[in-house]
Amino acid sequence: MLSILVTQRPILSATVFAALFWAHAPEQASASGAEFEGRIEAVDRSDVYSRAEGIVEEVLVEQGDYVQAGTPLLQLRNDLEKLAVDAASAELAKAEALLLQAQDRLARAAQLSTRGAATEVALLDAETNLALAEAERDLAETELEIAQTNYEDTLIRAPISGHVEDPRVGPGSLVEFNSGDPPLFQLVNLNRLRVVFELPYAHWVSGLNTTNTRSEELSKSGWFRVETEIGRVLSDAIRLTGSAVWFDEKSGKIRVWADLENPNQTLRPGMKVRVTPMVHPVTGAEQDHSMVRP
Repeated sequence: MLSILVTQRPILSATVFAALFWAHAPEQASASGAEFEGRIEAVDRSDVYSRAEGIVEEVLVEQGDYVQAGTPLLQLRNDLEKLAVDAASAELAKAEALLLQAQDRLARAAQLSTRGAATEVALLDAETNLALAEAERDLAETELEIAQTNYEDTLIRAPISGHVEDPRVGPGSLVEFNSGDPPLFQLVNLNRLRVVFELPYAHWVSGLNTTNTRSEELSKSGWFRVETEIGRVLSDAIRLTGSAVWFDEKSGKIRVWADLENPNQTLRPGMKVRVTPMVHPVTGAEQDHSMVRP
């Protein structure tokens, strides 16, 4: 198994992909006739779970909807959570009233003490009662914050901006807090995608041992042509932006990728593509296509 992708580098400028798709590529010959099978993957995606447990009251989005981060996705029944907020609010009001009473008693005890009409014990009792009232007020505030958080958690919001994929719940469904279960939704951002494919490790690593004198030449290598199974291609060549750390010992290949913009959202995760090393698109000269680490 190849390792998890662990490195990322800056993507190409947005102008490279301004006229992204559905145009045949310019006449650029393959560097060596080599061709690699790749796949489009999402860069930004998120599985949505619930921090609350309960019965689904309403699902607020549908398959394919685009939502901004923070958009409500699903509402759980929250009668009990609302009652808990009301009860905690009442307890806080009670604690604040007792705190005011304790403050008044301490003020009177202090005045009597200065006149010699109150003992030090009475003053100490008033100070202690005030400290206890302050602690009760702080505890009531914390309980209210917890109740409000539990209430707010019954409204599940989008953690990222993206398209809703594969809703798994409906009104009346029981939602439990368990990250091992399938997510309630998946959100996929189609604006930034990634072309992932495998290269022979020897082909990729050969450029790592070159001297600095060839750095400028190597910076111009590593261009690729990307074509879908139906023959549509990106209108511009792309370059690698990252690689895995480990390589597959059985196949002798390493996983590499190129991040790209998808402003028209014509590319979709899961698409299979053909990736071909290119002759440099400016000079047309044969390049050393050893892969340098981006």
